[in-house]
Amino acid sequence: MKFKYAIIIFSIFNVISFKIYALNDTLKVDSSYIKMIEEFTVNRIILVGNNITKDDVILREMKTKEGEKLSLRDLETDVKRLYNLGLFNRIDVVPAPLTGKNLNLVLELEEMFYFLPIPQGGIKEGSFKKLWGGINFQWRNFRGKNETINLSFGIGYEPFIAAGFSNPWIFGKHHLFYDFGVKYSRSYPRNTGTSDSIGNVFRKDDIPSFILDNFQADLRIGKYLGENLSISGILAYNSYFTSLYEKGRTVNTDGTDRYITTAVDLKYDTRDYAKFATYGSYYELQLSRMGIFSSSFDLNKFKTDLRRYIPIKLTSNYALVLAARYSSVITFGGGELPVYLKESFGYNDLIRGWDRYVFEGEDKLMGSLELRVPVIKPFYVKGKDHILLRRIPGLKMLSYRYGMYATVFIDAGGVWGRNERLFNTQFRNGYGFGLNFILPFDFVYRTDIAFRKVNDKFKGQIVFALDASF
Repeated sequence: MKFKYAIIIFSIFNVISFKIYALNDTLKVDSSYIKMIEEFTVNRIILVGNNITKDDVILREMKTKEGEKLSLRDLETDVKRLYNLGLFNRIDVVPAPLTGKNLNLVLELEEMFYFLPIPQGGIKEGSFKKLWGGINFQWRNFRGKNETINLSFGIGYEPFIAAGFSNPWIFGKHHLFYDFGVKYSRSYPRNTGTSDSIGNVFRKDDIPSFILDNFQADLRIGKYLGENLSISGILAYNSYFTSLYEKGRTVNTDGTDRYITTAVDLKYDTRDYAKFATYGSYYELQLSRMGIFSSSFDLNKFKTDLRRYIPIKLTSNYALVLAARYSSVITFGGGELPVYLKESFGYNDLIRGWDRYVFEGEDKLMGSLELRVPVIKPFYVKGKDHILLRRIPGLKMLSYRYGMYATVFIDAGGVWGRNERLFNTQFRNGYGFGLNFILPFDFVYRTDIAFRKVNDKFKGQIVFALDASF
């Protein structure tokens, strides 16, 4: 009877392991079995396939511990946390029942290539004329400890080159982390002038751009205060230069600004998948001081970024996702605000439907609401079965993740100056629908058809991007 009972439990766990590796899925287990399953004690956690990754890097991420009762909720969370490390293509959980109510958990891991050039690119400002592409050379999982060394560059529109190092976990149970990096970039900003920002809208093509070069070096040191909550301090040095000085482009009249920034950052993150979340929360607060030890700068910024992802279950294995985001930037202090420190919509931040326009000010507020509908739920294709990659050595050994979501969205935002009132700000909104394609290497390609209403008429635009809206 004990052998028969073990076979039944083993079969149940095989069903669980099949469901749990699908990163955006939840466990599907008959409620009549859950209590029985969770009476089992985990005797050992056995790791298979982590040829480079150290065991402690994996085990420290897991709530599931040897010698404790098994929790299906914790086990599912563990697998998602391991996926979010970005070290594994695929994770399967295979139970090995023992005598009595004990079992071993076997984690079968498929490691990624850790030293490889990762293609990167994008479409800036929603225009195919502003394409950029490049390579991010990453030595991930350096020394098998999830450390990352990276060297990346981009060519085309707004070229850059950057290098950095990060270590997400030091000093064991104290769980501190740090990263540092240097970057040189060239951008083509536009200066809309110093007039009041409330209600002002500028067409991008009507505002002349200029060349602005930037060198930045930064160091971040932080600590996790809990499983999902972290606090960090940031020290950064920035140098901006333009040979085409005009008032507002830089603070100093020689076209060169140099200053130090200090910041404190508080972050809470429970998302299941950082690139395209289907449940969880992301909250970030940051207070920064620009111009410490400088006579040219006397500025502070308080940034807020709040995101929530709520699954709406229609059936036991199909759910819509309601995604909401609120973000704001408040600037205070004295001194002139150069164009590169102003807040705007139309560049990196878009109000979809207004992507050919620029709103520029000193403070900013934006809200977005999006309904995500799974069309093709995320799935994996093994390299050996991939129609395009199965004959390519190396690549055929990996697994590749694909999926597609339809979306319906609305964005709204506005900007204003330090001497202006929020309540007088004219907020713009855009709305529409689109498709998000989940692609390998953590790309999320987005195509949106967005609308805005002007003078009782609807104007439509198509927006392309190589990342999710939020």
